Amino acid sequence: MFSGIESSLVALRDEDDLVNTVVAGLGTGAIYRAARGPRSAAIAGVIGGIAAAAAVAGKHVVKRYLLV
Repeated sequence: MFSGIESSLVALRDEDDLVNTVVAGLGTGAIYRAARGPRSAAIAGVIGGIAAAAAVAGKHVVKRYLLV
């Protein structure tokens, strides 16, 4: 689900950046909890977006400061 949303955003926006990843995390979290109601979907969406942003930020930190 995450990859599909992210790939769709790359195709629509014609850019591959952090925004696509965060929005894909938001969308995935929201869709995952949509059956439990809008409040649960919103909370899960925010958590998914934060998790996606943290993963991308961590990837950049590792690339910059560690010899990988």
